[in-house]
Amino acid sequence: MAHGCNTPCVEVRDGRAGAVLILDAGTGIMGAAGALTSGTRVARVLLTHYHWDHVQGLPLLAPLYETGWAAEIWGPRLGGAGAESIEALFQNPFYPVTMRQLPSAPTLHTVDGTELEIAGFHIAAQALNHPGGALAYRVRGQTGDLVYATDHEFGTAEHDQALARFVRGARAVILDSHFTPEELPGYRGWGHSSWDQCARFAAQHDVGQLWLFHHKPGRTDAEMGRIEAAAAGVFGPTRAAREGVSFEV
Repeated sequence: MAHGCNTPCVEVRDGRAGAVLILDAGTGIMGAAGALTSGTRVARVLLTHYHWDHVQGLPLLAPLYETGWAAEIWGPRLGGAGAESIEALFQNPFYPVTMRQLPSAPTLHTVDGTELEIAGFHIAAQALNHPGGALAYRVRGQTGDLVYATDHEFGTAEHDQALARFVRGARAVILDSHFTPEELPGYRGWGHSSWDQCARFAAQHDVGQLWLFHHKPGRTDAEMGRIEAAAAGVFGPTRAAREGVSFEV
């Protein structure tokens, strides 16, 4: 499948410094492993929240099992819990190897503020409307900014207005388009949005490029093609995220 079956994971690369930052650690993190080995032996992961689909790839991150690596994981403070929450992934009954047993056990950092810097990446954070909480990130680029805002449900004025300010003028925005407009009414409160909401939102807030993301499991490439075309009819520079696709900001 061109659009893939992996759960969320996005690689951000600084071509000048050679640094790599991975946004979320879904099963797609398996595809990012090759990019890590081509640079310095440092694996850096920034999580938006701790739901299974965004962290389930962490135990599959190859550098954790090789000596000589430095692994660093950042995660938000949500409901009083921070990055230490991911240690549960490496405990029984979920996994046979504890975090302390890993050859290159990660250093955990909790994101407490609205701005941070990781290996030269300048990043702003913004709360999203999602059960249990989640953060969007705006990463400063050489010629424009990337906004990664997966797992957001439109419809709450406070969150929507804040997100509008957050994305304005970004060169590229990755948005949660999990549902179609027809599906959405049956999933209120699930913390996801439709492609139509995303396209209209991008059109209203000076966004350069929209990437539809967090596809509903089971979508075929044909379905995704129809969704992409319909969304582009609302906001022209729209594409549906695919496995292995890349772009510059």
